[in-house]
Amino acid sequence: MKYIKAILFILSFTVALIFFSCEKGTEPEQLKPGRRDYTWTVDTIKTFNTPLMKMWGTSATNVWAVGSGSSMDRQIWHYDGTKWATDGIWRGILPWCIYGFAQNDIWIGGSDGDIWHYDGNKWSMSLAYSKELNFKYYNIYFMDIWGENPNDVYAVGLADSSHTGLGDVRFGLMMHYNGTEWSRVNIEFTEGILMEIRKGSKTSSKYFMRNVIQNPDSTKFYTFDGKKRDKIYSEIGAIQTLTIIDNEILFNFNKGTYSYDNSIFKLVVENPFSTSWDAVYGRNKKDIIWMMDDGLTHYNGTNFEYILNFENYQFNDGVIRLNDGFVFEKEVFFVTHGNSNNYIFHGVLK
Repeated sequence: MKYIKAILFILSFTVALIFFSCEKGTEPEQLKPGRRDYTWTVDTIKTFNTPLMKMWGTSATNVWAVGSGSSMDRQIWHYDGTKWATDGIWRGILPWCIYGFAQNDIWIGGSDGDIWHYDGNKWSMSLAYSKELNFKYYNIYFMDIWGENPNDVYAVGLADSSHTGLGDVRFGLMMHYNGTEWSRVNIEFTEGILMEIRKGSKTSSKYFMRNVIQNPDSTKFYTFDGKKRDKIYSEIGAIQTLTIIDNEILFNFNKGTYSYDNSIFKLVVENPFSTSWDAVYGRNKKDIIWMMDDGLTHYNGTNFEYILNFENYQFNDGVIRLNDGFVFEKEVFFVTHGNSNNYIFHGVLK
């Protein structure tokens, strides 16, 4: 009997030890407040009437910036860790968005229904969707490209029948790439422009889209399950964006950032500054950067401070406006433009 009790005691102790070990292993890691000790430099990119609007990269030594304008040989720029450069090749594309998976697998979407691909050596056209529609729609723009892997990529934007004599109809357009070819996704008619599509891995298996409508100006958020879209939020006259931070979709509206789980928006933090803001970037919920009208503000899990203020810079180039950014582990890049030049703000943590 003594032996049985001893065996039972050992088994009980072992199970308890395993249980507490597993519990400790599943405890969430405490996030540290994001740092603010950036050293900033500014690179000037000279382009005539060609604002660079979007950025993407794999590392601080492989960053891309694109934009559309009259300088069609200076719309695609690359940073190699030392300098920004363009290949100077004229291409029949007006880029509006860029996204990729590796240095040799990058996509650009633009006007005229064009999508281009970079294989590490050269850019080549992958889709000219306006021709597939027989030019029925006067304007076709791809505003955003995003995908989970190289064989599952979405491009969203708009088709517009203005100036064709067919009436003024503008609706959201969605295309899908399966690793071989692009095809149109047959979603329910969506008035306006599909501006963004993203998917996080933490709280939902669905994609999220942002839709913008003019007259009156309004924004809507949708979920998309691969076949249909469902509206989850709409508001008139408000600046709204969505982003991925630490593999979670975050929604930005009414000067606040929200998570979305079980059909409920939950406030993460509210920006206290009165100056308007456009987009949000970050590494985690204690390291979030807001693009403001006059610079960049930062939330470290406790409070907000400016980490970049345009008052400290002198530009003889009209109004400076931030367009987009990209955040890496220890470096950040943000692009802005004036009347004739683009400026890249490059922040490095000390």
